[in-house]
Amino acid sequence: MISLPENEYDVVGSIVTYKTDPREVDQAIQQFLTVPLKLHLCIIDNSPAPLALPEYSDSRISYYFANSNLGYGRAHNIALRASQGRARYNLVMNTDIAYSPDVVTRLVDFMDTHPEAGLTGPKVLYPDGSLQHVCRLLPTPANMFLRRFLPRSSWTQRADALYELRWWDHECVANIPYFQGSFMLLRTQLCNRLEGFDERFFLYGEDIDLTRRIHEVAQTLYVPDVQITHQYRRFSNRSLLGTWYGIQNNCRYFNKWGWFFDRERRKINREVVTTLRACP
Repeated sequence: MISLPENEYDVVGSIVTYKTDPREVDQAIQQFLTVPLKLHLCIIDNSPAPLALPEYSDSRISYYFANSNLGYGRAHNIALRASQGRARYNLVMNTDIAYSPDVVTRLVDFMDTHPEAGLTGPKVLYPDGSLQHVCRLLPTPANMFLRRFLPRSSWTQRADALYELRWWDHECVANIPYFQGSFMLLRTQLCNRLEGFDERFFLYGEDIDLTRRIHEVAQTLYVPDVQITHQYRRFSNRSLLGTWYGIQNNCRYFNKWGWFFDRERRKINREVVTTLRACP
């Protein structure tokens, strides 16, 4: 496991790799280390063999080779637990993210001035500059079925317009119950109290579950004036194995929270829609 140096940190970042291009990992490392804060980066490698990374002498980097595929949430939990008592915030991020150094500092400043927030997320753009709809309502079984099996149907388009809040201009701070988990700043003490990601989710669904659990006890705030770029190479759309992971973990999510009778989901989603419609 990972044991952090005897220091206190503003942010501990974590990236999880699985047969990831070493150049992409190197870029993610260099990008994070330019942030002007007290920080540490944990690399959890789920690959069959260790990544062919350059040797880093920087004490701000810890590398852990898992020697098996632990799954996304379980791997990030290694960094989250190692950060307990050492860091104020944990940054969960993918390797295919691009951001300027002030993105992390501005999110930290936002969290510092919003103690009610347990999680913050920035505006996420595709490389062409278009908006990525990472702010979402809590999903229903119909949302997941339509997106998985009828992605191009008019039914799916109508359902996604509501689920992904496509009618909202994304220009006001908002308390969102589900953030797609490519880049999330977490309040370390709170998330450890909630025991981090639910490790029953191997891949997909863990970000919905964690955001929802944080949303129950704190605010999960979208910050529109902070922006990042995300390539968004979704594995489940490219392979049968990824599709199986998606189906399996969607079932786990609904088994946990409720399939068709989830009163809390209806209440939260209704409140979010009402609030966003009133945004200036």
